[in-house]
Amino acid sequence: MSRVVRAFGVLAIPVLTVPVGMASADAATLPKPPTKTLPSALDVAPPYQAQRLCDPQAKPGVVAFAKLMSSHYKVGTSEWGIVRNCNSGLTEHSEGRAWDWMLSANKPNEKAIADSVTQWLSAPDAQGRPGAMARRFGIMYIIWNHKMWRAYDPARGWAPYTGPVPHTDHIHFSFSWDGAYARTSWWTGKALTTVSPGPASAPKPTTPPQTPSAVYSLLIQGATGPDVVLAQKVIGVTPDGVFGPKTAAALKAWQAAHGVKVTGQLDPATWAKMVALKLIPPRGTATTPSTPTKPPVTPTKPPVTTPTKPPVKSPASPLAAYAKLTLKKGSSGAAVVALQKALGITADGAFGPKTEAAVKAFQARRNLPATGIVGPSTWAALMGGTGSTDSASRSTTRVATPYTALKSTVLKAGSRGTAVKTLQRALGGLAVDGAFGARTTAAVKAFQKSHQLAQTGVVDGKVWQALENRDYPLRAYYGTVLKTGSHGTAVTALQKALGIKADGSFGPATATAVKALQGRAKLARTGVVATLTWQALEAELRRR
Repeated sequence: MSRVVRAFGVLAIPVLTVPVGMASADAATLPKPPTKTLPSALDVAPPYQAQRLCDPQAKPGVVAFAKLMSSHYKVGTSEWGIVRNCNSGLTEHSEGRAWDWMLSANKPNEKAIADSVTQWLSAPDAQGRPGAMARRFGIMYIIWNHKMWRAYDPARGWAPYTGPVPHTDHIHFSFSWDGAYARTSWWTGKALTTVSPGPASAPKPTTPPQTPSAVYSLLIQGATGPDVVLAQKVIGVTPDGVFGPKTAAALKAWQAAHGVKVTGQLDPATWAKMVALKLIPPRGTATTPSTPTKPPVTPTKPPVTTPTKPPVKSPASPLAAYAKLTLKKGSSGAAVVALQKALGITADGAFGPKTEAAVKAFQARRNLPATGIVGPSTWAALMGGTGSTDSASRSTTRVATPYTALKSTVLKAGSRGTAVKTLQRALGGLAVDGAFGARTTAAVKAFQKSHQLAQTGVVDGKVWQALENRDYPLRAYYGTVLKTGSHGTAVTALQKALGIKADGSFGPATATAVKALQGRAKLARTGVVATLTWQALEAELRRR
């Protein structure tokens, strides 16, 4: 560092080059990133601060950043994309500290700007400090074109992003509370040295959270919950409560068929049409109570009750005697014989490679961890249940994903339609045009290679399953209920996802972490993990 810098504590931040691989012609026509005199000291990197309040009012630092970018590059608008209502799932938009800059990866000029800006923000500065410019704005993370960069974990670089929205039509910026309130060095000229956790509460939210029983809120892709289920039943898709690409496509088709503006959103006009058609009950309207009428004087006869028959107990499974045993490769005896008979393979009583392969196949079919080891969960599934992991209980509820209905769909070169669009979105880096051409074939082969599948270029059940496993890593546990006292592999998976010590035992620390997650996801803070909590955790993992 020069004496001048030491004396005055400031330096002019140099303009960084655009990302490697961008055409020089594009780089030559791009405006250089904004620059100003800044302190040599750098703001402390922000931690991950998830949404926990309902305060959808655009914060000054976010507004200022949006105006700076929009005016400097003369594209996009700063008047839209900051605020979202509090029923839109876990998102900093509901606290007014996120911005979606509407730039398209399919428009060369906009993509060049987006690539340049995201690289400028995330790159190291002249002193090798990663993400220096992002830290000067208080940017917590960025999502763009199937990639995500985190200021709180810069070593990961631009990692693949597999959330339901590919972010090919906008850049998402989430800000720390300091960045949201413009307390960082770009705005103050002084490097931030401490991190503010943000306000303890939102005293006067501009649009308080509305429960599903009160009013139909605007819901967009990425939302979850009972109102999504209600709409999914109307538009004819699997009512899994997750507003994903398949739901959006079906919603657009429904809107077009019923004369509603095609937005792909559950907006007021769409809800109103569903109410008008008596497909859903009305909400949020005041009713005038009618004058009560006197009850009829004719006495009514007491209801006749028919005695109910005692439930018939089903005979115990022949596998029940072995349900507490653990079998694996090398085991032998009567329990192995019973296992092999249940699997429909040669019952020789020796647990060898063929038995192990059959167990893994069965576990995969039942959405259990395909370990090849037979424990309580596998025994339970073999006996007709959905299995349980030690003290964890499983329900029979199956939760669909965007890939569930496509497991039997085979796609190849020449295929067309919505299933191809779903595939193209999932693979990333492709034009989502619904036409299975050479580029889609190449992308399929690359995916198959990375997942140790035969490189055929044909999409079958194995490819759909691999995509589902990649994008929904916790789905195998959706039906598993965990609570204090539970233990086993499901608890270990939960603890790893929560980022706490993974000892497989659900104790007070795990309960506290679960309640914190539920609070962030606007779920009841019960400390009990069921389907919605698993899904909320999975959604949070995608955002990290």
